[in-house]
Amino acid sequence: MSGGAKRAGFTLIELMVVIVLLGALVAFGTLRIDSMVPSARLDKGARDLGQMLSRLRSLAIFSGRTYLLEYDLDAQTYRMVRPTSLAEQDEGLPDYIESDWHELPKRVSIKAIQFSDRDAETRGRVRVEFSPTGELVGHLIHILSDEILEETQNRYTVEINPITGLVTYTLGVHKSYDQVRSEFEFR
Repeated sequence: MSGGAKRAGFTLIELMVVIVLLGALVAFGTLRIDSMVPSARLDKGARDLGQMLSRLRSLAIFSGRTYLLEYDLDAQTYRMVRPTSLAEQDEGLPDYIESDWHELPKRVSIKAIQFSDRDAETRGRVRVEFSPTGELVGHLIHILSDEILEETQNRYTVEINPITGLVTYTLGVHKSYDQVRSEFEFR
């Protein structure tokens, strides 16, 4: 080329530097996203369960009929159990119809269900009744991710208030009903 001609394009070294930089950015972004995925799964599991609790309470109040939430702690699933309509009862269907099971996200599990009036449940099937008056047995659902090592970050406690029906989510360790009761007794 002559000294006065303009150069067009990039040199091989310039292209390789750009490719290495882009590769580093992609690798860093992938690592960052992978580290956030377990916490997103844990959050989704807690929120989905909380929405089901709110939904069942609302359905019971608005329909004037009792709804149930059934947990299968061995299979790590839960489902709605709804009352049959009068037409369904006339067809000979049972008083309650069980919906399909809802699975928790991958590597998220229900560690225990703590009731206000009895010991925590960790195995088997457990049913919670949602009354047409809005009443229910208060309980805490302890949800755990086995992917997150930090104990304050690897669990949620989902609580439904038995009086107001308010669903709350607590990240990390939450007091059990026994701890709350014993603190109250000493005051």
